[in-house]
Amino acid sequence: MHSPVVIGKIVDHNHALSMQIQELRLDQIDIYGGTQARVATNDEAISSYADAMLEGAQFPPIAAYFDGSKYWLADGFHRFLAAQRNELETISAEVYEGSRSDALRHALGANSTNGIYRSNADKRNSAEIALEEWPNMSNAVIAEVCKVSPDLVRRCRLAMEKDSRIESPSQVTGKDGKQYPTGIEREPRGGSQRVENDGSPSESSSGGAGGGFGGGGKNKGDERAPGGASMEIEADARKMIREGEIKHSELDKLKSATAIDYAETALNVLNRMRADDPRRPDAVRRIERWLAEQTIVVN
Repeated sequence: MHSPVVIGKIVDHNHALSMQIQELRLDQIDIYGGTQARVATNDEAISSYADAMLEGAQFPPIAAYFDGSKYWLADGFHRFLAAQRNELETISAEVYEGSRSDALRHALGANSTNGIYRSNADKRNSAEIALEEWPNMSNAVIAEVCKVSPDLVRRCRLAMEKDSRIESPSQVTGKDGKQYPTGIEREPRGGSQRVENDGSPSESSSGGAGGGFGGGGKNKGDERAPGGASMEIEADARKMIREGEIKHSELDKLKSATAIDYAETALNVLNRMRADDPRRPDAVRRIERWLAEQTIVVN
């Protein structure tokens, strides 16, 4: 196997790693190492990229990490697959020194800024991948890696622990590299001091500066993740629940949830069922009976 052609070398300050621009053969690059952070690739985008490449368009280099024996693809899956579709032999790549884990960390945040918009499902998938890979990292750290809200990470963690996909750690590593008991992240304010805010809502809070989602004031010793506006976070959560990306039971945890949210969530479940699903007519009839009963009560 011949060596890749080195085009240039720079230092990428965002990753604090030495980086070389190289022409890599497609068959040198591992795309099956679990470093794809999206739920799925977009075939329309791949076709569009492939056509543009044939017309002479120049695309930015992909990003790969080299551990001494293997190149792990970190960013540029659609560009890689487009080049593969065109039966190209090589592709330009930013090559960093690092392992599969380094490539994954790069990949989880890369999709937040590249050309193809991340769906809510993609964001959730990134958080779940990171939690499976680093369950002992705090929600704030995972959120920073994936470029998502700490609250999304918190909800993903709770769901994954409930489904036994990951274990609940007794301690997590914060952004400062120190170990903290997981209970500190989840305790409501007003009780014990919270050392690290993971963006979770206070279960017993009732508004005010410390209530709801997002961050609050910074106490001595705290390493807090940037807070967000609680209404914006809740609106995003309600949208995800309506679209079926979070269990409908999560609505009960949102103070801003309305009757319309519950109704839309139920309709969304029905709309996801196939028209020929034998359970669908029964579900519709059950709703019709409920509506008829409610009409009688009102009259």
